[in-house]
Amino acid sequence: MTGLLLVSHSRKLVDGLADLTRELSGPSVPIATAGGEDTLGVTAAMVAESISLLLSQGVSGILIFGDVGSAFIAAETAVELAASSKPVQIVDAPLVEGAIAAAMTLSTGAGMDEARQAGEEAYTIRKQ
Repeated sequence: MTGLLLVSHSRKLVDGLADLTRELSGPSVPIATAGGEDTLGVTAAMVAESISLLLSQGVSGILIFGDVGSAFIAAETAVELAASSKPVQIVDAPLVEGAIAAAMTLSTGAGMDEARQAGEEAYTIRKQ
């Protein structure tokens, strides 16, 4: 199963999103988070630690969803540091809608490519 890694400058933001995503997709999708705890910010070390956590759970690959700017820089550096033999991909998608779409897709038994596509297509989801 592909795992999801939610990266934000705010730990509260990604932990809340992880809770929502698990509620909607069920327990079959492994989800980890990385983000600032006492202060806002995220580092490559935080992201790398969460990548390692997901890999230790036996995921076949990881899709990373982030909030803004430097979260993606931290994720890119962490992917390089992790040097995983499993695919670890950063997804260009809205954090909330993209992560939920990807998790829902994975929960149906779809693979990493389909989940990534669902996450990326979340840019087209209209609110009204």
